[in-house]
Amino acid sequence: MTRSLKQRAAHSGKWVIAGHFTSQLLRLGSNLVLTRLLVPEMFGVMAMVTAIMGGLAMFSDVGLLQNIVQSKRGEEKDYLNTAWTIQIIRGFVIFLIALALSYGLYLSGQYGLLSSDTVYGNVDLPLILAIVSISAIIASFNSIHILVLNRKLMMSKLIIIDLLSQIIGLIFMLIWAWFHRDIWALVFGGILGALVKMLLTHTLNIGEPCKFRWDKDAVGDIFHFGKWIFLSSIFGFLLNQGDRILLGGLISPEMLGVYTVAFFLANALKDIITKLISSVFYPVLSETLRNSPENLESTYYKIRNKIDAIAFFSAGFIFASGEAIVSILYDSRYQDAGWMLQVLSLSLIGAGSLLASQYFLSRGKPKLETLLVFVQVTYFYLVMPVLFYFYGITGSVIAIASYPILRLFLSMFLMKKFFFFNLNKELIMLPLIAIGFWIGNIVANIII
Repeated sequence: MTRSLKQRAAHSGKWVIAGHFTSQLLRLGSNLVLTRLLVPEMFGVMAMVTAIMGGLAMFSDVGLLQNIVQSKRGEEKDYLNTAWTIQIIRGFVIFLIALALSYGLYLSGQYGLLSSDTVYGNVDLPLILAIVSISAIIASFNSIHILVLNRKLMMSKLIIIDLLSQIIGLIFMLIWAWFHRDIWALVFGGILGALVKMLLTHTLNIGEPCKFRWDKDAVGDIFHFGKWIFLSSIFGFLLNQGDRILLGGLISPEMLGVYTVAFFLANALKDIITKLISSVFYPVLSETLRNSPENLESTYYKIRNKIDAIAFFSAGFIFASGEAIVSILYDSRYQDAGWMLQVLSLSLIGAGSLLASQYFLSRGKPKLETLLVFVQVTYFYLVMPVLFYFYGITGSVIAIASYPILRLFLSMFLMKKFFFFNLNKELIMLPLIAIGFWIGNIVANIII
């Protein structure tokens, strides 16, 4: 890395950490209040709506962010306006498909095809999904220049936009929930947050006004690179949302709401790591490849060791103290989230492998990421139903926690086969798991 790149990466990293940490604190604070105002069933239904909308977004992902960060044309006006036009078309497609799905769920419920004991059979789900789908259209009009900020490692304005929109949405949720105590607090709060973000991307000075454009060369470049992102995103949806998609047909909305709380706590740190990797470290690796390819390996492991140090320690700490954490934060309705959090914390061990995925993209090898996710999807959809059959929800949670660890070993294999590999640097942070577990036990004993 050149000195200027190091400085930009460090500056952006600070903004991403501070911004995402603040975002997670806001989510946690509002979650603690909302779980006391709303019943677990509502969180289960909203978790399913979020999973469906997230799935539609991933099923239509052509990698606009990755294209703009990686492409030599990533700052050209025609290229960016064409990307914005594609983004809007995609938003309307997502909206229409979500409407069709909501109608299908409604008809299935009317004809008794869905059990009322499961999330899919909840009578409110179709209408909520139809209304939430409006947010896809709103988000599609976000200025394309927020992706350029990512390319340039200029994260401050992007973080401010995200936080302001989140704060306004959460304030609305809390006020509505206080007075009405119903699920519409979550629905309308999310839509308002999306609207505020879209308006901020155009009112803050982050780039020239976006215009409709259809540059055939740009379209060709985007879809040529994006075809592998598209496949990877489909598999990514089946993997990342697969827990809620499968559990929605197996357990009650109340139990899914409890699981959602555990999942949120277990992934709070992982979300920050993921954001750092995609927003900061992916541009760093891409720019290093363009300007100083001889430094790629050392740059990769400098980043990787920092990620592993935090993730390994946290995995051990949360595994030891998960039940104590939940007992402090939530009431007795959510006590099962404690053991779920402990098991899910083990997935943090595989967090460092996400950097390998971004390395594959920076090298223009998105098909390796697609292969990586495909193997995980196959494993997950074979193992989770079997474990649920024999061990119920406990088996499902074990399956959910195990596939990120599988990803770690798969990424090591691909890095060794196609690029570079240093076993000592891959494993050097492992003792921090034991240290985290020891400290977590101390903290748990103090709390209990």
